[in-house]
Amino acid sequence: MTHELVLITGGTGFVGYACVVRALDQGYRVRLAVRNESSTENIENAPSCQPHLDYIEFVVVSDITQEGAFNEAMQGVSYVIHVASPTPRPDKAGPFHDTVVQPAVSGTINILLAATKAPSVNRVIVTSSVSVFMTDDQARVHNETTMATVPDDSFIEKDIYAAYHTSKVLAYRATQDFLRTTKPHFTITNIMPSFVVGKHELLTTPEDIISPKTSNCVPLAPIFGEGLPFPIPGGTVHIDDVAKVHIAALGPQIDGNQDFILTAGGIEGIQWNDAKEIVRKRFPEAVEKGLLPCQGSTETRVMKVDGSKAERVFGFKYKDFEEQIVSVIGQYLEAVERCNH
Repeated sequence: MTHELVLITGGTGFVGYACVVRALDQGYRVRLAVRNESSTENIENAPSCQPHLDYIEFVVVSDITQEGAFNEAMQGVSYVIHVASPTPRPDKAGPFHDTVVQPAVSGTINILLAATKAPSVNRVIVTSSVSVFMTDDQARVHNETTMATVPDDSFIEKDIYAAYHTSKVLAYRATQDFLRTTKPHFTITNIMPSFVVGKHELLTTPEDIISPKTSNCVPLAPIFGEGLPFPIPGGTVHIDDVAKVHIAALGPQIDGNQDFILTAGGIEGIQWNDAKEIVRKRFPEAVEKGLLPCQGSTETRVMKVDGSKAERVFGFKYKDFEEQIVSVIGQYLEAVERCNH
């Protein structure tokens, strides 16, 4: 490895940070685009980053929606991993078109335009969502060839999840239009995870770990709360697998200009309430002590999704739902133990 430079956006978030760690472990240099200088401290103090501090640098991009926002950050970069995008937190306030949809589309276009001005860029990886390929047909097997529709604006403003779905679909369409019309000197690979589950090293308190700050809040809802009040599609993927694919996609052995759905559990996916049985089996003492109440229930909306293309192309097997739940619950219990001492 020649320590080629990777620009990563969203590096303080769940998926972005995992990509940072994986890239460093694989020998890349990492330039993190952060909103402000205060964002750098958590990264520099994180145990997984400590051995690699000589290979981490930061650049402030305060507003990814501004034209030319990434021009300076892109200088000398060989690869780009664009993760930064608004996430569907239940506590997020509207108007959602302005706070979710528009920033996702503008941020993606801006980073692609900046890459066209940097001859050194070879590959761009965009973190999208499996929802890009999801229709309302529950009998259909969805894969990288199906395509979702976009709800009308009135529905988007009522539902943060509809806004998130729309943001990903429109950003993906913008990326495909960019490829067709611009014909850039670099390739673009879209990575489409389902709900990402697992340990997030930058969250260190029990409250943060189970909060809406990551998609972990969805599988954890039946364990710590009442569950969620509406059916949720049963698709999950381990954070380790998501990071692995993002970084592997930088390599020359993987053809660019492809899309990859990432979801474990086979075509039928998982059942959210199985998380309670996993916890009772793997953490019986914590359940007995009341640390893991397991009193909630979340209905699973069965949506058939085929994520096997990524396994074939990248040569790996997904970590299953049990491994995902054990990862995040293990982190939670470690944080509880620290707080009690």
